[in-house]
Amino acid sequence: MLVSRFAIGAAIGVLALGGIAFAGAPDSGPKPSIELAQGLIESEQYEPAVTILKQLDTNDGATKGRIDLLFGRIYLAIGKPAKALGFFEEASFSSLDGEDEAYLGLAEADLALGDIAKARRNAMLALKSNPDLVAAHLVLARADLRIGKAGEAADRLRQLRRDRPDSEEVAIILARYLSQQNGPAAGITELQHFIGQFPTAAGAEDVLGQLLWADGRKAQAIRVRTTARQFYLDRGQTARAEVMTTWLKTVDPQGRLQTQEIRVEAPQPLLSRTPAGVSQPPLPIAVAPVVVPARRSYQAAVLAHPEPFPFPPGSSMLTGSGIVLEGGRQIITNRHVIEGMTTIAVRNGTGHIRMAHVVKVSQEDDLALLEIDKPFPEGAVIPIADIAEPRPGRAAIVMGYPMITILGDEQPALTEGIVAKSVGLGNDPNTFQMTAKLNKGNSGGPVFDKRGHLLGVAVGKTDGADVYQKSGVIMEDMNIGIKGGRILAFLGRSLTAETDTPEMSLEDLYQQMLPRTVLIAAQK
Repeated sequence: MLVSRFAIGAAIGVLALGGIAFAGAPDSGPKPSIELAQGLIESEQYEPAVTILKQLDTNDGATKGRIDLLFGRIYLAIGKPAKALGFFEEASFSSLDGEDEAYLGLAEADLALGDIAKARRNAMLALKSNPDLVAAHLVLARADLRIGKAGEAADRLRQLRRDRPDSEEVAIILARYLSQQNGPAAGITELQHFIGQFPTAAGAEDVLGQLLWADGRKAQAIRVRTTARQFYLDRGQTARAEVMTTWLKTVDPQGRLQTQEIRVEAPQPLLSRTPAGVSQPPLPIAVAPVVVPARRSYQAAVLAHPEPFPFPPGSSMLTGSGIVLEGGRQIITNRHVIEGMTTIAVRNGTGHIRMAHVVKVSQEDDLALLEIDKPFPEGAVIPIADIAEPRPGRAAIVMGYPMITILGDEQPALTEGIVAKSVGLGNDPNTFQMTAKLNKGNSGGPVFDKRGHLLGVAVGKTDGADVYQKSGVIMEDMNIGIKGGRILAFLGRSLTAETDTPEMSLEDLYQQMLPRTVLIAAQK
């Protein structure tokens, strides 16, 4: 059902709840126009933009189409992609003018809702209408990244970088991609190069600060994000500047970090538990909620806004990933994700929060079993019969919540590889080696094959820097998972014959597993 454009004012009022208020449009002032409303939206003044749009004449089809496009943009900006979708659909019917923007809006809303296939189709339609629409290329790149097609995403992003060296959006997305694949330092280098050419790029400075923070360079991060805040103010983007001010006050209330020198961390052990990460106060990366149908005609129940974690703003928390088991009350994760924690909350990909407690931990494997206070909505479970053993050459697709301060915490991400060896380091029979990449926060997350079988859970990775320091040999990362058979043994269950199901595309696998894969957040 489409939402009336006259009902949007109440929804926009939610924006003022975070301490960020917007002044209403004055009784007398500039004449209401599409251009004025668009300028207000670009400066993130959504409430006065709505007031302007409501005053415009909608009898002309072209004008109505533009109004619908702008309402769609507002709903996307405030994290309501399902409502935005309705306005973009209306815009696509109103006029042929702006057809490319309507298809682009549909693609961006579909991507935010987790429908990768539709997002890809609409982005291609947008490019057919306007081959120079950079944002549509970015949708395709983000869709590839979401489902683990790193090579395709990299090729597209690098081509865009060559074609559009002045595009801040391209530089930011490429930097985030490089950070996900190779660590924050790679993304930092990319953004420093871009900022060297465009010194007042506020968004690039903002993300550079996020990457520096994730890389442990906190004093630099604060200086860079302070600069970004001033650039936002200079542009009139007061909402973003206010968010930055709040973050700076939270992480460095006394201003002490700005005077600290950069500290080099000691190398981690060979098998590093880096996929479990300590999340500092969350950085303001807006990632919209996801709605995705599951494989067997199940429609995930999605919240308009993901429920917030029940922790004080600005407090640190340990994060990891997990998978919901048959029955709906129990979750498997790594022991080291929850060890020593007293308060544990989990949120699945459809945005639902549950409180959890530890049922038991394994002394032999890095496994823990959690129980939540009530099940997630129907469909958010992995059947025990779908737990299988990893075999060399089999697809190994990791799903979880890596590096949430950079990549966001509302949607899980996929990385794709294969089972490289059915035993772990030193021929450990309880673990296996895979080529799918892991990052901080992936700990405890599921490893699937393309039929949706659970092959195991992610646990750690080799540390190439440590190997080089000790042996002088440059080693590619090898990532480690705990076998599905060990999960079953921990649960007191036995392996059964694998269910005979067809292979899925990565898009379909993502949609099916979205409500089953959880972000775990814990505090001492």
